[in-house]
Amino acid sequence: MEEHRRNRQNRYGRILCGLVFLALCGTIFCMGVNAREARQEARKAEAVKEVEAEKKKAEKEEKKKEDPEVNFTISFAGDCTLGNYAGQANDGSFNQEYQRQGKDLTYFLKKVKDVFEKDDLTVVNLEGPLTTASNHLEKEFPFSGNPEYTKILTSSSVEAVTLANNHSEDYYEAGLQDTKKYLDEASIGHFGYDENYIREIKWIKCGFLGYRSLSLSMNNEKGRQQIQEVINHLKNDEKCQLVFVYYHWGIERQYQANDDQRSLAKFTIDAGADAVIGSHPHVVQGTETYNGKPIVYSLGNFCFGGNRNPSDTDTMIYQLSYTFKGTNQLDYKVQIIPCSLTSSRGRNDYQPYILQGDEANRVMEKIKKYFSHGYFSIKNERRTDKSKLILKYIASLISNVLKCSLLFTCIL
Repeated sequence: MEEHRRNRQNRYGRILCGLVFLALCGTIFCMGVNAREARQEARKAEAVKEVEAEKKKAEKEEKKKEDPEVNFTISFAGDCTLGNYAGQANDGSFNQEYQRQGKDLTYFLKKVKDVFEKDDLTVVNLEGPLTTASNHLEKEFPFSGNPEYTKILTSSSVEAVTLANNHSEDYYEAGLQDTKKYLDEASIGHFGYDENYIREIKWIKCGFLGYRSLSLSMNNEKGRQQIQEVINHLKNDEKCQLVFVYYHWGIERQYQANDDQRSLAKFTIDAGADAVIGSHPHVVQGTETYNGKPIVYSLGNFCFGGNRNPSDTDTMIYQLSYTFKGTNQLDYKVQIIPCSLTSSRGRNDYQPYILQGDEANRVMEKIKKYFSHGYFSIKNERRTDKSKLILKYIASLISNVLKCSLLFTCIL
């Protein structure tokens, strides 16, 4: 009996062990199946990712092929004072020239019109309000012009102006608001101080800012903060690919940009601007490239009604030409076009024109005198061959060496 009971227990034990073994085998088998399925799913997911990545890469490459390469040019010119100053004698004045030309508003910029029409945007400094107001500031030269003088700009393809200068409020706030109204009616863009201007050129958004930085300089903590914030706004919120800052700064009749100009210009580039343009000194100053971005410190006067016979009539048109592929900037080029603010000798006829030959070279040499770390090209129908310039430089170098040798021989 006892033996029968033990045999039965052993049989049950063997059955239980068998069941446990079968359960373990089943568990292991299921785990293997699940692992195999997981690996298969992982491989499928990886294959899908690879396909999607290849698809995105192909789409990106296709988009690159589809994005057109665009080229455009922006021209900048200096101080345009369209009109007289209060109390000015009529003889030889801007307004008298207007009358003398039979009120032909196309007269003033007709000799540079071809350049402005061929570019994609022309920007000048409008120095003086266009207004019929009579109350003006008590100052030596309070300028104003006839509101119809907007046609001087539109007839020659000037599309935008900066109003940030020391004469835009000569006739108080009323004169400034009149100016903005007449510019708006003529579809001329304007910017300056708290007002920016955004222009889309061939699908590239360009933002323009203007500031006056004279006795009250922008080159301080408050001014720099304002500049930084507005550049950030144009770049980040307005999505401008290019930002240009036009300053009214420097010292009158000084050919060398001062430390304040240079410091502020470099800060502005560091703050995100793509170019810095300057005017006010009434003469041309040098150019510079800083961190790969162009700076021109003073464009000089351009169509300037503030002086009947200026001693220095040199000026320029400063052109920036950009190449974009989609939204990516590929390149830019600077071109300086030397000009005179008058077409007549011995007086200002208020009609700027493009210089050629020796006169163009002379102006370029003046600009180069104060130029560093940059590049530009000269637009001149009689361009000087680079090889001639090199030979001229070598000849000059040899001449200097010979002179030094002769001097040394004489001393011995």
